[in-house]
Amino acid sequence: MRRFALMWLALAMSTAPAAADTIALNGFNNNTAATVTFDDGAGHSGSINTLLTQFNVTFTGVGPPLTFDTFSIDLFHTVTPGQIYFVNPRGDVATAFVNGSRIAYIFQTYGLSDLTSNPDQAAAVQLALWDLSLNNHNPTSFQVDGDGTYSSGDQNVFSVSFGSNPDASHIAGLTAQFLSASIGASTQGSWLDAAAAGDAPNRGESLLRRVPEPSSGLLTLLGLGALGAWGLWRRRGRRGDAAERSSQ
Repeated sequence: MRRFALMWLALAMSTAPAAADTIALNGFNNNTAATVTFDDGAGHSGSINTLLTQFNVTFTGVGPPLTFDTFSIDLFHTVTPGQIYFVNPRGDVATAFVNGSRIAYIFQTYGLSDLTSNPDQAAAVQLALWDLSLNNHNPTSFQVDGDGTYSSGDQNVFSVSFGSNPDASHIAGLTAQFLSASIGASTQGSWLDAAAAGDAPNRGESLLRRVPEPSSGLLTLLGLGALGAWGLWRRRGRRGDAAERSSQ
């Protein structure tokens, strides 16, 4: 009876559908408004009024839910606070985007901390990430253009209008600093691809994923497991030596 029950449980686990991974957008940490114009050369282009902001999200997948601050790498879709949508966790941001290593570097160097009280840095990080996410150019600077907008030199690919924001030049300077610092980066990184949710206008945005450090409890368990395996190996070795001596 016990064997049958175990076999039934194993079958149920193997046939049960996997839980979908989701992002819940808890809110925006900043409210720097801008108009962003873009053209990725692959059919995605437009001009959007948006926020240059850090996101606070909760990711639910394997293991306990994880809440963290992050940034968008998706110019083509919109999100609203309180929205929950499906995502596909991926660990290949360095190869999924032409400038993926630079994206990972900027996020991990300048975008991991809570930037609620530093909206200019949050705006600059978001601009740099969006600029780098467009695979049809390689931005290395960011400055004002003749018409008062800002770009990395390819206005037809990516440009930004800050309106009357008095911090526009400071944000642009930080964006240029981050883009320059990322040149030659070989950083790896993870992201949450919202493509699995389809192509609806409000399907959600692809986000960079903060990968947490192993907890002290997990490290302790791993250490105990290693010690247990070492002890088992020692005991087996001793039994083998004893058997060899007794057969001589």
